Amino acid sequence: MTSSATRGALARRVSSPVTPLGLYIGGVVLAALPVLIWALAALALEPRVFGVGRPVVVLLLFGIAIGELTSVEVALRDSRSYLLTLSATFTVALILVAPLGLVILAQCIPLLVDDLTRGKHWSRPVFNLGQYVLTAAAARWTFCLLAGQDFLTPEEFRSQDVVPAIGTALVYFVVNTGLVVLVIALSSRRIAARRLWADVHQNITTLGPMVAMAPVCLAVSKFSLWLLPAVLLPVIAVREISKLALEHRDSAQHDALTGLPNRSFFLFQLDRMLTEAEPDGTALGVMFIDLDHFKEINDTLGHEAGDALIRDIGRRLRSAVPEKVTVARLGGDEFAVLTELPSGAGAPLAQAEELAERLTATLDAPVNVAGVRLEVRASIGIALAPQHARSSAALLAKADIAMYLAKGDGIGVAVYDPSKDANTTERLLLLTQLHDALAAGQLSVYYQPKCDVRTGRVVGAEALVRWRHPDRGLLGADQFIPVAETTELITQLTLVVLEQAIAQVRSWLDQGHWFGVAVNLSVRHLADVRLPEQVNTLLTRYRVAPELLTLEVTENTVMTDPHRAVAVLAMLRAGGVKIAIDDYGTGYSSLAYLKRLAVDELKIDRSFIVGMTSDENNQIIVRSTVELGHNLGLRLVAEGVEDAETWRHLQVLGCEVIQGYTVQAPLPAPEFDEWLRRWDAHGREEAVGKLPVRPHTRPGHLEPVEKPA
Repeated sequence: MTSSATRGALARRVSSPVTPLGLYIGGVVLAALPVLIWALAALALEPRVFGVGRPVVVLLLFGIAIGELTSVEVALRDSRSYLLTLSATFTVALILVAPLGLVILAQCIPLLVDDLTRGKHWSRPVFNLGQYVLTAAAARWTFCLLAGQDFLTPEEFRSQDVVPAIGTALVYFVVNTGLVVLVIALSSRRIAARRLWADVHQNITTLGPMVAMAPVCLAVSKFSLWLLPAVLLPVIAVREISKLALEHRDSAQHDALTGLPNRSFFLFQLDRMLTEAEPDGTALGVMFIDLDHFKEINDTLGHEAGDALIRDIGRRLRSAVPEKVTVARLGGDEFAVLTELPSGAGAPLAQAEELAERLTATLDAPVNVAGVRLEVRASIGIALAPQHARSSAALLAKADIAMYLAKGDGIGVAVYDPSKDANTTERLLLLTQLHDALAAGQLSVYYQPKCDVRTGRVVGAEALVRWRHPDRGLLGADQFIPVAETTELITQLTLVVLEQAIAQVRSWLDQGHWFGVAVNLSVRHLADVRLPEQVNTLLTRYRVAPELLTLEVTENTVMTDPHRAVAVLAMLRAGGVKIAIDDYGTGYSSLAYLKRLAVDELKIDRSFIVGMTSDENNQIIVRSTVELGHNLGLRLVAEGVEDAETWRHLQVLGCEVIQGYTVQAPLPAPEFDEWLRRWDAHGREEAVGKLPVRPHTRPGHLEPVEKPA
C-alpha cells in the first residue's frame, strides 16, 4: 500500500539519495536483494521439490494475481488514503505451503507490470519489491520456526499448523505495516504520532482481517478445494466497505452543489501544508472570494438560478488555476483558493496578485442564467503565510478581512493590511465582550413613549436595548447591534429584549396602563420559523395579550429574504401580534410587498421628519406616506419628532402617533414609570396646549405654522 497523499512527495524526495527517505528506501532494497537472489536461485534449481504443481498452490497463485491487479483506495481519518491490494489472504497462505521464490514472483510480477505500465516513478516499484521480499521472508521464517519445518522445503498444511499460521499472519501484518507506515512518515518529512497511529489503526481494520483469513483459507482447502472461493467473501466485503467509506469521506469533504472541496477539507489542506512547509521554503497564499450582489440575483431569479450560477462560478475558478492549486467553496457565494508560492523578495505577493487578477478576469465574462445574461463581479482578499499568519484559521480570517477591504473600496482585489485591521480586531473584541455581557446581565431595556398626536396620551412604547459596558459606560444600540447582527448572537440578544419588554408590559397592566411595547427584529429572526412559537411562549408566560406586542422590521431586512419573511410575519400576525415597518422610505421595498406583508403600522423615518417644516420635499414625502398608509388601513407613526412645530404639522396631516424627544427621550423602566405619572398628571395637557396654531392653508399645500405670541 502507498498513501495517495504522499505519492508525489515520494517521487520528488527520493531524487537525492542523501535524504532520510532515500536512505530508508535504499536500506530496504539492499536488505531484500540477497534474500531475493537466494530465493529465486533456489526455486530455479529445484522447482519440483517444492510442490509447485499442487492444486492448492495453483489456486493461491491465481488469487494472488487477481488480488494484486485489483486494488481499492482506503480512506484514512485525516483525509489521506492508501491503495490496498486484495492479495494478502492468498499471499500469506502461499507462504505457508510454497517456496519463498514462488511467493515473491507471484506477488511482485503483477505489481511491477502494473506500476511500469502506469509510468510510476522508479522508487515506487523498487520499494514495493523490497517491502514484499522482506515481509514474505520474515513471515516464512516465523512459520518454519513455530511449526518446526525446513525453510527451503514446504510441507502439506496440517491441522497442528493452525497456531503457527496465526503467528505467521501476525508477523506478516506487523512487518508489512511497519515498512509502509515508516515510508509514509518519512515522505511527509516528519513523524507525527497521531498520523502513525491513524495509519496503523486503518491497517488493523482493513489489511488485518484479510491476513487473518490465510489459515482459514488453507483449512478450508484441506476439506474441499471447491470451498476455497468462499474465502473470497470476506475479501470482497473489505473491498466494498472500503469503497463505501471512501465515498462517504469524499461526500463529507466536498460541496454537493459544485463538487469542489468544502470548508473543512480546505482548512485541513491548509493546515497540512502549513505543517509540512519548510521554514525557508515556499510561501502559501490564501484567497477569499466573495461574489458581489449575489443576494439580489438569487432573490430576483430564484434559488435554482442562483445554484446554476454558483456551479458555473465553481467551474470557472477550477479551470483558471493549475491542478495542484486547491479551489474550495466555503458556503453560499464564498470561495477560497490555496496555492504554493515561490520564495524570494516580493515573489510570493506578486504571483498571488497575478493569480487573483486571472481569477477576476475569468469571472468577468458574462454568464447566461435562466435566460438572463448576467455580469458577475467578485471581491478577492489575499493573505500569505508566514507573512500574515501561521495557522489555518487565522490565515483564512486575514484573507476574509482583505476581501472586505476590496469590497468596501470597490477595487476588486486587496492584500491583507495589518494597519487596516484595527476596526476588525475591535469588532471581534466587542463581540466577545457582548457574549459575556449577555451571560452577566449587563444589557437593559430603555423605553421611549409613543403618544397620540391629538391628545398626547401614551399609546405605547418602543423598547431600545442599552449595554452598560464595564469600561466604556452606557452604549447605545448603534454601537453594538451591527456587530451582533453578523452572528447568531443577535438572536439571543433579541430574545432577551423581548422577554424584558413583555415582562414590563405585564408591570404596566398591573399598574392600570393598557398600552403595549414595540421591539425591533433583525434579519436573522425573519428567517427563523421558530420565532412565532418563542413569542407566543413569552406572551403566555407573562399573561400579555398578543395585540399589546408590536414587532418592528425594516424594509431592507424584509427584502433580504422576502419569501421567508412574509411567511414568518404572517404566522406572527395570525397569532395576534402587530407588525410595523420601521424606517419607512429608506429601503427599497415595493408596494406589492407592503401589501403582501399585511402590516398594521408604518413608521416614517426620522430623516424625513426632522426639518420637514422647512424642507418642502420632506413635506411632500411625509404627506404622501400618510395618505398611502391611510389608504392601506395602517396606523402612521412619526419618529424623531423634536419640536412642537413638527408635532402640529403631523397633526394637520393626520398622522396618528408621534415619538421623539419633544415628548421624552428613552428611559429605563423605573424612570419611565415615574415620567408616565407626571405626564398623565399635568405634562400631557401642557405639551398639547403649547402646540402652535395652524393658519389657513391652500388645498394640497402645507404652510409653515406660526407659534402663538
